[in-house]
Amino acid sequence: MNEHWQSFIEEISWFLEPGQTAEMGTSLPPGSWSPASSEFENLFPDAHRMLRRAIVTPVAVGGVRYQLYTWLRADRSNCSWLSPTPSPDPPRSLHPDHRVLLGSFGGIVERGNEPSWWILNHNDVLTEREAQYSGAYIREYAWAFEDAGVDIPIDVEQFYTIANEANGNNTLCHRLSGAVVLHAPDHAFDHVETYPGCPEYTLYRLPEASCFRDWVNTVSRQWRRWIEATA
Repeated sequence: MNEHWQSFIEEISWFLEPGQTAEMGTSLPPGSWSPASSEFENLFPDAHRMLRRAIVTPVAVGGVRYQLYTWLRADRSNCSWLSPTPSPDPPRSLHPDHRVLLGSFGGIVERGNEPSWWILNHNDVLTEREAQYSGAYIREYAWAFEDAGVDIPIDVEQFYTIANEANGNNTLCHRLSGAVVLHAPDHAFDHVETYPGCPEYTLYRLPEASCFRDWVNTVSRQWRRWIEATA
């Protein structure tokens, strides 16, 4: 078995269903990944550096193709992202920067040896699959705004989800402006600030990442610091 996949699946054992196996191609060394266009590096320099440093292993599970990105930490342990393959034609309903990203990198469906930062315990992150969901679901939480005597301050249809936490928190992106907001009815975060006029446990801003490209680069920097940490 490929050593990088073995390290990943030993930690993320639930990814394979009972009796299911994975087919792996040859792992490619750091520097093998390259974006489909120069726009990727211009928009996402931190993500570009991360992906260029990764060992890339093609994987197929249940007829679905993935790319396993692996980095070796100073303590010799592996960190990894399991990603869908890039999209040949990302939906035009998404923000243009997200379309550029998906043309070269399919997002993240699982993570191995992850740090306790923004995408901890998430299901899909930045994937085309996650982006099909609009922010319209926030209307189900209208009671939280009504109890505070305010209206939902954003056009929920103009937002779509870019990161889904397992407990129901979602990071959303505006289709036109690229503005990022967090809907977090269940959180203990200290890196957020309440969206103007909103009650707690509803909508939040991320001061470190107010737009899509900043969010992607911030997450990438978090992972780079984790991989490079020596203690």
